[in-house]
Amino acid sequence: MTITHSLNVFLYSLFPEAEVFGQNPARLVEHLTDFYTFGPYRPTVTIKGEVVEVKIDTKAISSQNAEYNKILQLCEKGQFQQALPRLRQLLAQNPTVSEYHRVLGQVLSETGDQNGAIDALIDALRWDPRNGYALIMLGNIYARHKDDITSANKFYDQALAINPQDFIAINNIGGNLMQLGRAQEAERYFEIAYEIQPKYPNVLYALAMVRQQRRDYTKAFEFALQALRNASSGDPIRRGALALVMQVARQQLEATNTFALADEYQEQLEAATGKEIRVDADERIPTAAKLEVAENYGRAYHQIWFKPSYPAVDHLVMHEMVHLDFMGQARQAGNNLLFTSTGAGKQAFIKAALPQLKKLEKAGYSDANVTGFIESVYEGMMRQLFNAPLDLFIEDFLYQQYEELRPTQFLSLHKLLLEYIESARNKQVATYSPPAVHRANTVLNLVAALHFKDLFGYDLTPEFKASVPDLREAQQLWKEYQEYRVDRQPGEEYELVQHWGKDLGMAAYFELRDEASMRGDLASGRAKTETAATPTEEPNGATSPEDLLAAIERDPLDLDGPVPADARKEPVSYDDSPAGQMAVMFYCLDALKYLAGKTRDQVQEVAFEIGMLGRSGIDPDNRTSKFSLASVPGKSFSSLQLLAWMYTSFQELDPGLDTGLQFAKELALARTMFTEGHG
Repeated sequence: MTITHSLNVFLYSLFPEAEVFGQNPARLVEHLTDFYTFGPYRPTVTIKGEVVEVKIDTKAISSQNAEYNKILQLCEKGQFQQALPRLRQLLAQNPTVSEYHRVLGQVLSETGDQNGAIDALIDALRWDPRNGYALIMLGNIYARHKDDITSANKFYDQALAINPQDFIAINNIGGNLMQLGRAQEAERYFEIAYEIQPKYPNVLYALAMVRQQRRDYTKAFEFALQALRNASSGDPIRRGALALVMQVARQQLEATNTFALADEYQEQLEAATGKEIRVDADERIPTAAKLEVAENYGRAYHQIWFKPSYPAVDHLVMHEMVHLDFMGQARQAGNNLLFTSTGAGKQAFIKAALPQLKKLEKAGYSDANVTGFIESVYEGMMRQLFNAPLDLFIEDFLYQQYEELRPTQFLSLHKLLLEYIESARNKQVATYSPPAVHRANTVLNLVAALHFKDLFGYDLTPEFKASVPDLREAQQLWKEYQEYRVDRQPGEEYELVQHWGKDLGMAAYFELRDEASMRGDLASGRAKTETAATPTEEPNGATSPEDLLAAIERDPLDLDGPVPADARKEPVSYDDSPAGQMAVMFYCLDALKYLAGKTRDQVQEVAFEIGMLGRSGIDPDNRTSKFSLASVPGKSFSSLQLLAWMYTSFQELDPGLDTGLQFAKELALARTMFTEGHG
């Protein structure tokens, strides 16, 4: 088949890319050859006077293409020995096809014949000097098997000259050199590929690895983040990029004194506010970091506490300082607000939660337990409503102003998000929290995840398994935040607190009051029923519902908490009571039978519910009290029976947990009887 074109303006209208070649016939021939190439079959293009002829071997295409594709399939499956004779036969039929020789070179190289592979690849270039794959393969063989980087670079550079825009091939060259430990030579090709396509995730990942080897962790982190941001969900490089982000962030945390950033920032704030800021470690605080505003404690200084054992806590110290910074800016502008809650607001909240309270009471919880739980829910929800919008502005500020802190910031926020996800998907939290509160909590945490995605390119929102309405609500709040984000003025963040409280149905439970007037009222005694809180302070030392639930799981009987005056002082044991041992053993056996075949979540639900009851006190000597469990419907429990069930269920979950119950012998006997009964 022969195609002819007149060498005129019309030809260039058909092939506008070729017009830039001007009067260069050789470049025009190359362009038309590439255009009319079909798979391995390249045409013959010649210019005769004012006519261009393109000869295509359609006979070879129709007769050989099917066999060629079968050979490629064998190679893809690694069946090189089966492919080799068929490939040689194909070459005997048509030795002019460059790609046949190139594939032969690949097969020979894979089977260990590197010298034969070089000969085949040279033949491929004799038939087509512009066969880029053959050039790269030759470079790979000289680099990997001959340890001849000079010759390898000669072929790599020729491939680069033929197609200087093929960033994938260029990146692959760098990858081959990187695998050989030739990071310096590899970086040259990575940089070229990056200049051509700065969003190609593979080259971003490669540049991150190069910077990591140099211990330039800040830059390595940025490249790894870009790779994560640009990799599609199904791209294998995405998983590798995330792992590299985490690894580099930890390396940067270990290698860099990011507390020095906090020291510098602290000095700036002290000068701006005119107050001393003290930053001290304390493992006993309930949260990783905590801010105490001077005015709320009658002090001449602000206090920031942090838990030194907490990962990436230096980021949280910086976070608390930005709270102070923003508060100072709002004060200077005369529009700083305090978050206040009144007794009436709390009562309105409790009234709205009455259906949930009745559900808890019906499940057998004591009045004290129900009251303590709902108060913690209220205070935790109020704290989250106030902090959620402010935290977005704070993290934006830290991200933009402190590039060196970003790896630590990533680790810290990622850890928090994993906790939010656990809370959103935790069945116990969903069961025991009022639905409106659980929804508001989930929505606000989803907004935090959307912000994390915006900053770092990593989307964790699918992990929440949230409903479509909750996700839609979170996206609406996120959109509103973005409108404020561009040019936030001091104190404007409080507007979002008010708007989001209204949107989430929580506006009736709190107020935002002008700080100057509020402190005047407090000083004069006109606001005795109100509680003023700053962003990260813990009103009344309360913990969030999910924190309370986690605490129960860690310490079912509140052994680490304050001991009531009438509390039992010694561990529960029946070593000196055979009858007691027998009773406990049968109760444990009963529990084992019930828990057999249950999932870990179901076992945890039983243990957790008994743990809730245990924190308000279960006296094993009480023979009259009866308990019921929502997780074990239709069954009534005595005090001792309930303790035996709790011990058994927690032992199933974590044998090392100290429940204060010494029922090991009884449980061991029960397990023996259970095994024999099911043998």
